[in-house]
Amino acid sequence: MDQLDILKQNWQSQTSDAPRFTKDQLGALLAKRSSSIVKRLFIIAVIEFAFFIVLGMASHLHNQNSDIDVIGQMGKLFYYGSSLLHYVVIFIFIYLFYQNYKNISTSQPTRSLMDTILKTRRTMTWYIWYNLTYMMVVGMIATVIIIPKDPEIIKLMATPKMAGHETAFYLMVLGASFVVFLIVCIIMYLIYLLIYGILLRKLKRNYHELKRMEV
Repeated sequence: MDQLDILKQNWQSQTSDAPRFTKDQLGALLAKRSSSIVKRLFIIAVIEFAFFIVLGMASHLHNQNSDIDVIGQMGKLFYYGSSLLHYVVIFIFIYLFYQNYKNISTSQPTRSLMDTILKTRRTMTWYIWYNLTYMMVVGMIATVIIIPKDPEIIKLMATPKMAGHETAFYLMVLGASFVVFLIVCIIMYLIYLLIYGILLRKLKRNYHELKRMEV
């Protein structure tokens, strides 16, 4: 049982002889706990952002040292343009997380605190779905671009047994790629639920506690 639960029990069962706990005290504790949760969400998002930057740099170096120029096949404009756009959008989300964290104060009105909690939950939901959508859309576009340029596929298409089956083969590869990206997105979603879901559920609990206090 944490400090908030103890304070709530005392507040709900307080007698005339017991110390009197006010809604302001409970609200301040909820604000403090919510601020801590939003701060952790912000820190995790920054760590994730840094991780994917390092991963992108590693992929770039690996591509330079590889015999197959995947970035060249994909098109440098598409690769660097989509990567830059992705980083800009993620940076905007991180800024929003930081603003949500700065906006939570122990002295702010209950209704304002509730609005900040809802805004944080919405921002995190958008952040998760943006990442999953980006992964699926960019991954599939890259696959469509790379397939006709892949040396091994070009060599395979030149064989007599593939004559007349090019379209079916491309559709099969695209279907397989879609399934792979879908599985990756599902795994990422489950990871997000594990990492962010616990904190978001705690924020939701804080919101409902504040809502009950407003009644």
